[in-house]
Amino acid sequence: MDIMTIVGFTLGAVIMTWGIGTSGIAAKLLNLHGIVIVVGGTLAAAVINTSYKRFLSGARALVDIFLKASMPGVDECVRTVVQLSDTAQKQGGIMALTNVDGRFAGGFLKRAVSVAMVSAQSQETRNILEEEIRRRRLDIQEDSNFYRTMSVLSPMFGLIGTLFGIIQSLGNLDPAKIGPSMATAISSAFFGIALSNLVFVPVANKIRLRAMEETLVLQLLLEGVIDIMSGKTPHLIEIHLRGYQFEAAAKAPPPKKGL
Repeated sequence: MDIMTIVGFTLGAVIMTWGIGTSGIAAKLLNLHGIVIVVGGTLAAAVINTSYKRFLSGARALVDIFLKASMPGVDECVRTVVQLSDTAQKQGGIMALTNVDGRFAGGFLKRAVSVAMVSAQSQETRNILEEEIRRRRLDIQEDSNFYRTMSVLSPMFGLIGTLFGIIQSLGNLDPAKIGPSMATAISSAFFGIALSNLVFVPVANKIRLRAMEETLVLQLLLEGVIDIMSGKTPHLIEIHLRGYQFEAAAKAPPPKKGL
């Protein structure tokens, strides 16, 4: 499970519940009218805006952000590639790597080695695999855009709900009924803004982050396979691939002065 996603959603729910409860507006805020207009309208617009396949992909992406990332970490990838390079060096090159784990990195490592074996040319292998990485990144980016679009739509439907409430108020200027009508109007705007900022925008950004992390891993594996094709030593390959751990290096504390 992705602890950051779970903690974030839980914290957001707790804060919203606390705010509604302590302000004493729960009875006025939680109305079916606003919920149906905002949630139903946003969902309807999203269905119109996308294809069936993309809609299902977006739904799967939402589930995936609660799960642990399926891609291996940079350190694990480096160790695996170095082991493969050692095998290739001892057993006659890239053609010796027929037993690569087909599940590693979603099967990309196996695919990269297969392409290298068939093409036998570093530049051709790079061109093919970089195009595959680009397409995978674009596919995940579309899932992110799906939620980013809904983050724009939900406040708009909140505004529509607000307009309904204002029209109702203006149609009946009975002072006893204006208050409830305006409460309904404002609650619709609340639902739209809350969904946008607590659900849709964070989900879109989390999917985008996962896409960046996956691209980093796939690019590392690509470079590792190209290095093996070039006949580089395992030690040199490791030095090259360790450069992908820039994030860890950036987070390391600076050295103390005088050392």
